[in-house]
Amino acid sequence: MTSDDPRSPKLVLGVDGSGPADAALEWAAAEAARTGRPLDIVFALPMPLVVMAEGPTRPSATLELMEHGEQVLDAAAERVRALAPGTRVEVFLVTEDPAPALLERAGHGDLLVVGSRGLGALRAAVMGSTSVRLAARAHCPVAVVPHERARTGRTGRIVVGVDGSEATLPVLRFALGRAREDGSSVVAVHSWEMATPFAPEALAASGWVPPDELLEKRSADLVAGVFEQVGDEAEGVEVSVVRSRQAPEAALLAEAEKSDLVVVGSRGRGGIRGLFLGSVSQAVLHGSPVPVVVVPHRAEEHPEETPWAGGAD
Repeated sequence: MTSDDPRSPKLVLGVDGSGPADAALEWAAAEAARTGRPLDIVFALPMPLVVMAEGPTRPSATLELMEHGEQVLDAAAERVRALAPGTRVEVFLVTEDPAPALLERAGHGDLLVVGSRGLGALRAAVMGSTSVRLAARAHCPVAVVPHERARTGRTGRIVVGVDGSEATLPVLRFALGRAREDGSSVVAVHSWEMATPFAPEALAASGWVPPDELLEKRSADLVAGVFEQVGDEAEGVEVSVVRSRQAPEAALLAEAEKSDLVVVGSRGRGGIRGLFLGSVSQAVLHGSPVPVVVVPHRAEEHPEETPWAGGAD
């Protein structure tokens, strides 16, 4: 499908007019220019719930607030068109909370883009517990762009976390697909930190040491098994594997420092389906110096609806 088809994959960007949100806008514009996808820009204007004698109600937005939202959207659209000429841009001013407003406009094949910080309501949508719900409940990947880009030069590396769970496959497929599009290499990170019921210090004091060779072999077998499942989707992509005894979030963040993008799942081993974002993904979201794409666990349930995860074209 072409970008003129309303059903074709698109980018959905949340804006609020703040300086920190500019990084997300610039990243989304670059994605639009690179992929040819259309871009929807959303400004959410939620009104507070007021308790009246007749019950709770939400007042209508004032004319001044609506005009402000329109100004923010006009400026954002103008900026995108300057950065990505030829991109089809549509703007939406909505009087609802940012998270549901964005989720409502993003389909399975789309990419949601938000900043890691902002002002007012949008900040609430991408920080803390609401950001967890946004990434955990989305049916499409969610890109969270840090407000301070630590590096502007391209490294050509995409980092992806693999843990052997079913959720790993759509995550790896997204990373490989993105790498094929822009010629990047993929660095697959697997942490083989071993959890024990005893404090590590006590074990070390007793003279016990973890069976490194066994753990490394299991890690190598796990990663090889994951790549075997994606088959020829890895062909043509330069792939390297980092196996680490660090905590998973530490291993991913260490690689993020020298990469362009980090790709993680909305949950992994031990996750509760559909309710929470995994602790590793949360830590990476809040600590990464580069954009992080969170791939939804729903991709494993409906691969035919998620072309970016190896489903239908």
